[in-house]
Amino acid sequence: MEPFSGRIGIVGAGALGAFYGARLARAGHDVHFLMRRDYDAVRTNGLTVKSIEGDFHLRPPVYRTAEEMGPCDLTIVGLKTTDNAALPSLLRPVTAGGGLVLTLQNGLGNEEAIAAALGGGADAEERVLGGTAFLCSNRIAPGVVNHMDQGWVRLAEFRGPARERTHAIAAMFTSAGIQCEVRESVASIRWHKLVWNVPFNGLGVAAGRANTADILADDELAPLVRDLMGEVVAAAESDAVRIEPSFIDLMIEVTPKMGGYRTSMQIDYEEGRPLEVESILGEPVRRARKAGVPVPRMQMLYALVRRLDALRRGAKP
Repeated sequence: MEPFSGRIGIVGAGALGAFYGARLARAGHDVHFLMRRDYDAVRTNGLTVKSIEGDFHLRPPVYRTAEEMGPCDLTIVGLKTTDNAALPSLLRPVTAGGGLVLTLQNGLGNEEAIAAALGGGADAEERVLGGTAFLCSNRIAPGVVNHMDQGWVRLAEFRGPARERTHAIAAMFTSAGIQCEVRESVASIRWHKLVWNVPFNGLGVAAGRANTADILADDELAPLVRDLMGEVVAAAESDAVRIEPSFIDLMIEVTPKMGGYRTSMQIDYEEGRPLEVESILGEPVRRARKAGVPVPRMQMLYALVRRLDALRRGAKP
């Protein structure tokens, strides 16, 4: 399968979007970055990736607005879901030619949000793909991303089975040295990632700025991680997604290799930014509740993090 070729736009060039976009650009793909807070730094000094797989630096084309960036054949969305209200204004100019959109955002409901931003209906859904990225990376300075571990991507069509274009996009990531696999269900890849995201993102905030090493070293928190993962697996099954129990063991096994990793939600909380509490915690709880599946630990974690998020932002809990 030949890799996808065309003009690629990165919308949401934070730790995730900047890393994958930079890897694709280094591999020779035509990548364009929409940047807000890092625009001046990258325009002046370029984009730097510090990685366990080798550091590199490049000077990609960057834009302040979606209108300046213009239409793309494929737009990769790495925005935090807290910014989804901006999707219509961001995607309209870059998808004006009918381009595809791949969302690598966390949590549930992202493909639906993208399709709605494209105008809704079957035609919009036809242009949407979903993906999950298991990546340990942080933005450590303007225009500088630190890649500490992992990096693989899973892809699926929003509606229907995988197609030639799905495999072509996967081949594009593979050409950039990124392990990428195609799956037949976007719901499956999202629920699988939530097995890790729910406990470590949620507890990273609720347990008082606890990184992954802190959580696993705590005699009370470590067993809670496994319990929360079990509830995610049960909730996923109610959403027609089967997750093998051995997947929990795998997620717990790979986490210590990350060291004292701070999740994106923990960093956002510490820096006073809104949290992706609804997409990562709230929507899974709501789907479980609708299906009549008890997830008491997830419900408690969601309630705690939602309140902490509101209080930190000065909003009414």
